[in-house]
Amino acid sequence: MYLEEQKLLLCGIDHGFSTMKTAHFVFENGVKELGGEASLLTNTMFFNERYFKVGEGRLPLKDTKVEDGDYFLLTLAAIAREMDYHGLSDTEVCIAAGLPFTRFGQEKAEFKEYLNPGDREFQYNGKEYHIKCSDVFLYPQCYAAVADRLGKLPAELLIVDIGSKTVDIIHTRKHIPAESDCITIPSALIQCMANINNVVYRKTNRTLTEEQIQQVMMYGNAPYSDKMVQIVREELAVFAKRIEAALKEHGFDPEMTPVVYVGGGAGVMKRFGSVTGRNIMHIEDVKANALGYEYLAHQQLKRKQL
Repeated sequence: MYLEEQKLLLCGIDHGFSTMKTAHFVFENGVKELGGEASLLTNTMFFNERYFKVGEGRLPLKDTKVEDGDYFLLTLAAIAREMDYHGLSDTEVCIAAGLPFTRFGQEKAEFKEYLNPGDREFQYNGKEYHIKCSDVFLYPQCYAAVADRLGKLPAELLIVDIGSKTVDIIHTRKHIPAESDCITIPSALIQCMANINNVVYRKTNRTLTEEQIQQVMMYGNAPYSDKMVQIVREELAVFAKRIEAALKEHGFDPEMTPVVYVGGGAGVMKRFGSVTGRNIMHIEDVKANALGYEYLAHQQLKRKQL
């Protein structure tokens, strides 16, 4: 969001392991350095006298997001897209981003330092941008996805954020996260898609792209072989049951405790989950965390002004 009175772009960014999300955009997280100037300007960044493709394809999974410069370049691309949305080319920026709840304390300082671009000039998609970063605010992901509506949700709640690499589970009591009950499971949609492709290959001697599998995730169907679609649907149902079983293994019964699913897997749970009812909710907007970061940062900035 652009705060006109302060001349400040408050930019919420969700640094996913498959896609980057801002308040208005979702784009792939691929980064590749080019040997020289690109033929096409789309998704091309010129930074520090080097050319990159930023926003095409998916990065290989990393142990951490700070191990190289990829997510820094993706942060610049995310800011540029939001600047373009607001008609800006030169502005002060405040970044709002997130980390898994269970790793928040350990990773906060390093990630905050990594994300802050300071005063930078760069080109993206053929346009020139100048930014001056005044601050970086970090918040727990998963919790951020429901922060703006938490008061309207049940006081005791499981927030289950199914992302590309991890499943984050936050248990709230009286709308407050119970930190000792919060869990991160290091296997999610990327592993799910790999498992699906193994089954598809074993049964049909063919493979699917991640985009083809994601079509079934998002819509329940896809414009290719009915046999392969059925295999994908069956394996997504298996994945959903594993998520529900994981909740029970950690002491939560999704038939008794209200659950809100968020992240890329929310749609999978909505279409293929076996536990349904009034206590099962789904936030399918994959930008929910990025929007939540902006909401929380805006509240924090307002408190500073009081």
